Amino acid sequence: MAANPFLRLNDLVYTIIESAIVSGELPPGTKLSIVKIANLLNISRTPISDAMNQLMEEGLVVAPPNRKGYYVFDISFASLEQMFMARKALEGTAAYICARNNTAVDLKRLHSLAESFRAAFEARDFKSFSEYDTEFHMLIIKSCGNPYIIKMYSSLNRLIAYYSVRSQDYLLRMKNDPELGIIASQHMSIYRAIEFGMPELAETASKTHMDNCYNLSVHYHTMVSAPN
Repeated sequence: MAANPFLRLNDLVYTIIESAIVSGELPPGTKLSIVKIANLLNISRTPISDAMNQLMEEGLVVAPPNRKGYYVFDISFASLEQMFMARKALEGTAAYICARNNTAVDLKRLHSLAESFRAAFEARDFKSFSEYDTEFHMLIIKSCGNPYIIKMYSSLNRLIAYYSVRSQDYLLRMKNDPELGIIASQHMSIYRAIEFGMPELAETASKTHMDNCYNLSVHYHTMVSAPN
């Protein structure tokens, strides 16, 4: 374990486990044994317990009441709905603010990300597709300049990153779905509304985009959850 003298031990443990979860190295549903991790890292159990509590606060680890121990979070229909509802509220408002004050937005960068997002879909480069998607939405959030929105959205960042990694299989399976093609073009609609200073249209375009992303995600999870 690489030592950083400026980080506490529980922060280092958190970083190791969080990276393994977000990258997919620790699959959903994996049981995280404090004893085993302590033995593996040759440290006491206390910093691991602290790291687990932090991961639970961020939604990456759960401790089901009907099961003993900690487990890697698995995306459920309920968690999907909650995440997209939160994103819809925050991103819709952020897009509204950006359109109302578009001089504070790096429009050139936002346009480039919208174009790259669509091009990545057309090339079926879903790794880049996910990366451009994340950067586009983050630019709008940061550009809105509202510290409360930015702080609330930051609490979703790890969950969004986790979902982005999990969505790779989803994108590959759904690559020819016409609905995915519609989603690929919606960043440009959001950008145009912000560029032309149309707050209501920017908010509507952003919320419609979130609704479509949610519906497609539910479709995929329904498909993979169905018995063979």
